Amino acid sequence: MNILVLGGTQFSGRSFVEQACEAGHELTILHRSPEAPGLPDAVRHLVGDRDPKDPNDKGDGLGAIKALLDSGESFDAVVDMCGYTPRVVRASCELLKDHTDLYLFVSTISVYPTSPDAQPNEEWSWEQLNQLEDPTVEEITGETYGGLKVLCEQVVHEVFPDNHVIPRPSIIAGPNDPTDRVTWWTRALATQDAVIIPEPPVGLAQFVDSRDLAAFFLKCLSEKLTGTYNCAGPQPGLTLHQFINRTHAALDSTAKLLEAPASWFEEHDIKPYRDIPTWINDDVMSMYRVDYSKAVAVGLQNRPLEDTMRDVRAWDIERGEPELKAGMSFDRLQELVAAQA
Repeated sequence: MNILVLGGTQFSGRSFVEQACEAGHELTILHRSPEAPGLPDAVRHLVGDRDPKDPNDKGDGLGAIKALLDSGESFDAVVDMCGYTPRVVRASCELLKDHTDLYLFVSTISVYPTSPDAQPNEEWSWEQLNQLEDPTVEEITGETYGGLKVLCEQVVHEVFPDNHVIPRPSIIAGPNDPTDRVTWWTRALATQDAVIIPEPPVGLAQFVDSRDLAAFFLKCLSEKLTGTYNCAGPQPGLTLHQFINRTHAALDSTAKLLEAPASWFEEHDIKPYRDIPTWINDDVMSMYRVDYSKAVAVGLQNRPLEDTMRDVRAWDIERGEPELKAGMSFDRLQELVAAQA
C-alpha cells in the first residue's frame, strides 16, 4: 500500500511507521520538525504544518501534499495521527477525499464523559459524547480535548461517510512514551527501596501498548476495516493492584509496597494521577471501564502487561533515565515513606 501519515514521528505514530515499512508498504509522512531521527530510511518526508493558517510558520504542509496529488499521485490510505481541531481536520479531509480509499483518524476515549460506573462503547450517540459549550474554540486543554475530538470525528464521518476508521485509544503505554505516566511506575519499582500505594479496593487500570495499537491500525488498513473501535487493554477488569504487583514481579523488583488509605494520601496532598500516575478517582472510573471487545473481535491483540513493562524499563534505561514528566519526584516519595514509617 501507498500510505500517507499525518504526524508519525512520535510514539504510536512512530510505531505505526516502523511496522508499516517493515511490512513492505510505501510511507509518506508529513511532520513539522525538520528532524525525525530513528525512522526507517525508506520513509518519504514532507516537512510542514498541516494547519492552512500555518500559525507556527513551519511551512505549507498541505501544499506539499497537494503538489503530490496534482502530479497524479494518490494514496491507498491516510493515517491521521495529529488531528485535534475540526477546522484543521476538515482541511486535510477535503484535500484528500478524492485521493484515498480509506481515512483512519486517531481519536481518544476522552470523547466519552466520565462517571463512576459507566462502560463506554462505540454505540453511544453523538449526543452522549462530550460536548463543547463553544464549538469554535481551538485551545486544547484537559477540558476541551475530548469535545474537540468529537467534532473532528464528525468531520471525518461527513467527508468519508463510508470509508473511515476511527480508533479511540485509552491511555497509551510503551517505549518512546512522551508522557512518562507508565514509565514512572517502572522506574519507581526498579530503583526505589519502597513505594507507597493506595490500599484496596482502589479500582481498575487500563492502557494499550503503542505497538499493539499500531499493529491494529495496520490491520484495519490491510483488511479495509471501517467503523469506530475503542482500543484498550491489556485485559478486561485489570485492577490497579494487579497492575502494580504484576509490574513488581516482572521487573524482579525488591521495592517494598507500603499500603495507605485514601485519607492518608489526602492528608499529605497526594493526588491520584497527578502524583501517582495510573491511579484515578472513583468518580471517573469509567475511563478504565471502556469496552474494547469490538476491536478485539476484529483483530486487536494485546501483549502481556509484563512484556510492556519490561520493555518500558529497558527503553528508560537506554535513554539515560531523564527527569520524568509525570508523577511525584522520588525525593518526595521517600519523604512520604519516612513519614509513614
